[in-house]
Amino acid sequence: MITGYGHFVQLAESLQWDEQAIDLTGDVEAWSKLESEERDRVLGLIAGFCVGEMAVATHLGSFEDRATTDDSMAGCFRAQARDEARHARFFDRVAGEVVGIPGENLAERLDVLRERVSPELLELFEERLPTLAEDLAAGEKDLTAAVSLYHMILEGVVLTAGQHALLAALDRCSVGMPGVHKGMELVLRDERWHIGFGSRVIQSADVVSDEMEELLQQGMKAANAWGELIDRQDIEKVEQLHKRRLKSVGIKFW
Repeated sequence: MITGYGHFVQLAESLQWDEQAIDLTGDVEAWSKLESEERDRVLGLIAGFCVGEMAVATHLGSFEDRATTDDSMAGCFRAQARDEARHARFFDRVAGEVVGIPGENLAERLDVLRERVSPELLELFEERLPTLAEDLAAGEKDLTAAVSLYHMILEGVVLTAGQHALLAALDRCSVGMPGVHKGMELVLRDERWHIGFGSRVIQSADVVSDEMEELLQQGMKAANAWGELIDRQDIEKVEQLHKRRLKSVGIKFW
């Protein structure tokens, strides 16, 4: 059995960044100059990240509470919670300062932002994740099942697809948005170690084949949660990435 997660904690420490240090001045100026189609796509993706990051930052504490037998694993969840809170603050800055969504904080802006998010994405982050966190806290779900949803599907599929889609959308925009682009790259860098950690947890667990088949199917379905904001070609790429991740932790589907 594979054990030890301390190197992920060390990696997390080396990757820290300050969301307040990112200069969004140029992005504020660029926003009004974008074509309407460009604004709609970027705003839809930003809204999805606001919803998603707010949810994961809120519910990750249940994971740490259950990692009682491994201090290094608990440290990883703690470091990840810090990252997710920073991501939520960054996207809140973008929504408020760049896009101009009214409100004093992300919680107040979410009602407006939810209108830009698909029902499928809302269901994943605002229904399935909270329910799983509650079941985990109550001992009705084990940590492996929670990590399977959180790290392999929500982060490994849904957020990864959105991250790459946003970077691609920004690259195609008629006017550059350097601050949002830089912040998105830093978020993506954080998410890579999160997914690596989750993969290690799965690899270390005794998971039966039917559970992994369900994980595969859930991931393939979740890849479509962004709706028309992500092209079919990009969805297929993240689906293949999901399969490769599962294969890398010892799961054979072919």
